[in-house]
Amino acid sequence: MFSERQEQIVKTAIKLIADKGIQNLTTKNLSKKIGISEPALYRHFDNKLEILKGVLRYFQVIMKPAFDKMEEADQPIQKIEEFFLAHLQIFNNNSNFAKVIFSEANFQSEDILINSMNTMMNKSRQKLQETIIKGQENKEIGAEVNSLNIARMIIGSMRFLITQWTMSGMIFDLETEGKLLCDDIKKLIVAK
Repeated sequence: MFSERQEQIVKTAIKLIADKGIQNLTTKNLSKKIGISEPALYRHFDNKLEILKGVLRYFQVIMKPAFDKMEEADQPIQKIEEFFLAHLQIFNNNSNFAKVIFSEANFQSEDILINSMNTMMNKSRQKLQETIIKGQENKEIGAEVNSLNIARMIIGSMRFLITQWTMSGMIFDLETEGKLLCDDIKKLIVAK
């Protein structure tokens, strides 16, 4: 999907955005940080927009193991737990990515970026919602709450936890707190 140099450019762009904000992501700053000329940068990406599109594609690659773990689980509740905890583990190991991807303002300057973000969010929500519906049909997950709203609560609480973690300077263990939160969510959604 990415050449070695393209991946280096994307990772450096992520770090630059996480450390200095989107306004400091310029091809000049990026090429300087990598140690290559701007023309060399343009051999790999046509412009800043293409780099940002690369950041979003890279995010999809990084998050794939979370979806794979979800698919490996047998029961809907286990699938939800795997989805939740695998996401937190990936963000814990890629803290710069957590800072960048959860700041949607970074991607609101261009319709194509907005559409990519919406597509990714909808894919996550849809996979989770399908799992919830299956759990409701099997009477493992309570059906008194709409599956879409359960998916929103799960994703929203995960997002809130990650945002708290990044905004606090990562002073708490994301995965430990996430496990506690996930356990409480399971208590709320398991069929009585």
